[in-house]
Amino acid sequence: MKGITTSLSVYFKLKTNKYVLIPKKEFIIPKHLNIHKKLLKKDWKKLGKDNYLKTGKSFRYRRFQYFYFLPVSGKIVAYAPTPYYQPAEINKYAGDIDRKFDPLKSKTINNPFFQELIQFDFRQLPVSQKEKCEPWMVDIHQIRTVATAVENGEPTPEGIHHDENDFVWTHLIKRKNIIGGTSGIYSNDQKLLTSCTLHKNMDSIVLWDPKVMHGVTSMRPKDPTKNAIRDVLLICFTHCPGLQPPTGNPVLDYKEIKASINPPALAKHRF
Repeated sequence: MKGITTSLSVYFKLKTNKYVLIPKKEFIIPKHLNIHKKLLKKDWKKLGKDNYLKTGKSFRYRRFQYFYFLPVSGKIVAYAPTPYYQPAEINKYAGDIDRKFDPLKSKTINNPFFQELIQFDFRQLPVSQKEKCEPWMVDIHQIRTVATAVENGEPTPEGIHHDENDFVWTHLIKRKNIIGGTSGIYSNDQKLLTSCTLHKNMDSIVLWDPKVMHGVTSMRPKDPTKNAIRDVLLICFTHCPGLQPPTGNPVLDYKEIKASINPPALAKHRF
């Protein structure tokens, strides 16, 4: 069956600029996937609270899961729920913590639009044929940021940062009643390269993560009597030649996953 395509030359722009902004209108989504796209949007309604925010904060909700991905065959397999970990040098806000989030729901994982979106995102990346024949680790984050009249929402409380992946996609799912929430893309010395606001479902950004940094400004509600809501799907790719697929769905420690990445591949993500 025909998959997602785009009228934009994402591959060449990403190779040249190290980031690409892709508005909703550039995506060409086959009719048979439209119903699944609509169903996917509903999966942000019941996300668990992020318990790793600073004391008293409650502006973020999320689900998270690691996946094994072999591009050459299209194989995508979820690992058992595993803590999400970033070193403090990458995430000064919540680094060096095993952050435990609810995993993705099975209906999300099995959603045909979600599955095809992972494949589409990878097809746009400037990687070699050899790398397409080797495993990749995929981090999937469902995130809802909420702002109220008494508490701003902080989509990236860690500030301008890297994510410790090779490539990072941000797909907007929903934006409602928001002032702020503007995405900025920066050079590695934190000079602003461009900024944009994702407004419509499927407005997207892809970053070559080691080569650029990113952040999102604080958000507050336009109408203070109602919550401001920003829902995003993050699909993050890390090339892991030694990564083994999950067998029997065992509970994996993040250290086992990291240990599966050969040292040169992991080292390039240390900044």
